[in-house]
Amino acid sequence: MARRAIERLIWALAWALGSLSLPAAANPMDTFGNTARAIGMGGAMTAASRSYEATFYNPAALGMLQGLDFGLGTTLWRTFLQARTRVLNEETGTLDERTVDRNAALRGLAEVGLAAPIPLGRGLERHLFLGVGVSVPGTTLYGVRARPAEEAWFPFLEDRNRRLVLNAAAAGRWRWLMLGVGISFQPAVRGTVDVDLTNGGAQNRTFVNVDASISPNVGLQVEPLEGLTIGLCWRGENRTDIDIPVSAVLSDKIAPVRLRVTALDWFTPHQVALGVSWRRPRWTVAGDVTWSAWHRYRHSSPWVRLYSSVNEGDVVQEQEVPSVAFHDAWAVRVGGEVRPHPAVVIQAGFGFVQSPVPDQTGVTNLLDGHRFTGSLGLGFDGAGLRRSVPVTVDLALFGGGLVMNDVAKEEFLPGNPGYPSLGGRAGLVGGSLSARVRF
Repeated sequence: MARRAIERLIWALAWALGSLSLPAAANPMDTFGNTARAIGMGGAMTAASRSYEATFYNPAALGMLQGLDFGLGTTLWRTFLQARTRVLNEETGTLDERTVDRNAALRGLAEVGLAAPIPLGRGLERHLFLGVGVSVPGTTLYGVRARPAEEAWFPFLEDRNRRLVLNAAAAGRWRWLMLGVGISFQPAVRGTVDVDLTNGGAQNRTFVNVDASISPNVGLQVEPLEGLTIGLCWRGENRTDIDIPVSAVLSDKIAPVRLRVTALDWFTPHQVALGVSWRRPRWTVAGDVTWSAWHRYRHSSPWVRLYSSVNEGDVVQEQEVPSVAFHDAWAVRVGGEVRPHPAVVIQAGFGFVQSPVPDQTGVTNLLDGHRFTGSLGLGFDGAGLRRSVPVTVDLALFGGGLVMNDVAKEEFLPGNPGYPSLGGRAGLVGGSLSARVRF
């Protein structure tokens, strides 16, 4: 009996361990955009990138650079998220509706980037290009939350800035053809927890190692006519894997308790984006279509296994993560900019992102819906002044929301917070400011 009670205690501790905030990184750019110009144009940048944002949108677009480009920026946003769940009223025995605010805080991130052509000799000044972009969240460098499977939350709008993002890329250009390759960094968390209560804690230890997980980005861009660019980019899958074995020696008379906690968070799917941009001296229009392989996504809840103390490797109890059965999804983004004056740029954009989340009729309660966003931008380009200044400043405002319907559970789940039906509301507003200097 004592051993069983202790095993349950360790099981609960392991579950709590799996839910702690741990280092992670991924791309919040696919939700909010990267640089104020990109946000102002609705994120339609696969063929329209002209700066270090190409390290994310399409590494081949670095071939459009005219010189060294250095920039700084910041993005702030506020989400308005509400989950509608049910709570048992013990006095009446009825299920009362409860509305819970989620992620009710102002979020932000800062960005810095550098991109430039690399001179290879006379006549070869614009054949090789390098770029790097870094995005840093406002409060933490990394954060992962492996949540309970039944928690009602918004997987694509909560805590999307809690990651350090690093994208690096190189591109080559020959006349109208540009090819680019890049990498995105995301860590995998490995560790061990050893507890020995027989010697006063002298042998207790915790070890956590953050390994680099790298995903590739490959891009192609062509400019068949001056001002007309067509871009194609593949961004590889990446994820934050958490793997923490737990070993506890409780007594000389009791065999050690061994568990393993694994989890996945901040999954970035395979993505293929096709974009077209048409640029003239006074205006630019652009459009993107993106496919995302969300069917490989797995719920971020911890997967806990209790191993036999007699036959090493045998699992005696297991708490699996329920399937979420995401499906692949499409996104369409369009944007443009006009120059009423050579030094003034006005931008506008619109985006539609299909939700990969199926109706939550089972155990899980993931809240999502098709997302619509709109944006407006205003820019200053010092190159348009009579005395040219190599400075560009962009300001963008954006907003959007989700189209959501209440979903009824198909199973009898009286203890589930989403039973008998689940719903919510979601919206977001924000702004971004970027400044670039050309050399």
